[in-house]
Amino acid sequence: MNKLLLLFFIGISLTCFSQDFESGDINKKSYVRVGISIPSWQYYGFNGKTNMSDNISAFLYEKNPDLLNSELTGRIGGIFEIGVIFPLNSINVGDHLRFGINVDWLTLKAQVFNLQGSKNIYNGFAASKIGPSFTYAPAKAVAFDIYAKICPVWAAAIYNNHQDADGNIDVYRGFVQLMYSTGINVKLAIIMIGFEYEFGGLKLKNSGDVYYGNAKDDSNKTPMSGFNATIGFCF
Repeated sequence: MNKLLLLFFIGISLTCFSQDFESGDINKKSYVRVGISIPSWQYYGFNGKTNMSDNISAFLYEKNPDLLNSELTGRIGGIFEIGVIFPLNSINVGDHLRFGINVDWLTLKAQVFNLQGSKNIYNGFAASKIGPSFTYAPAKAVAFDIYAKICPVWAAAIYNNHQDADGNIDVYRGFVQLMYSTGINVKLAIIMIGFEYEFGGLKLKNSGDVYYGNAKDDSNKTPMSGFNATIGFCF
């Protein structure tokens, strides 16, 4: 039964793409996708993996002495997105090539730097994204999107997980700020695969109005770039 349902939905999707392919126009496509979100080694203002590994302990110690001897062991993250691509078919830029607007209504993202023991650094985001896209459909049921987006980050936080003797929660927060992204989607019938690079920085501060800052200068902004690889369904 599950195989029959899958074949049914693929058949419907192929029909829609066939209609688009014949006219050159592209239908609006909504999507839901999940994936991995890997923070870059330039996070927090470091200059690479070696620089971060060698200096993250001193960087964190300045924020809280409990974080001394925090050895970096890895990084990981995840992302969930709901979005839509609005094609502007009236702007004919070429055969089976259309300009459009790509909107992510909701992006939920978490990225973690694993430190020795339980002193991990957790980074969380709730955001939206919007920007121009170009879609090229070279064959039936196949399409490629290239896009660039402005990313309003509605809320973000950094949480230093550690044992704090005074019981305070070591959280830095920020609201309504901008980051940016660029990427590519590959749509195969109802399947969407995406690759994206997000970049920019945010001003995050704790309850004492102290900014998280960064490792390279005295700026209050914390660099938080990373890579996303996602898979999902478009309809």
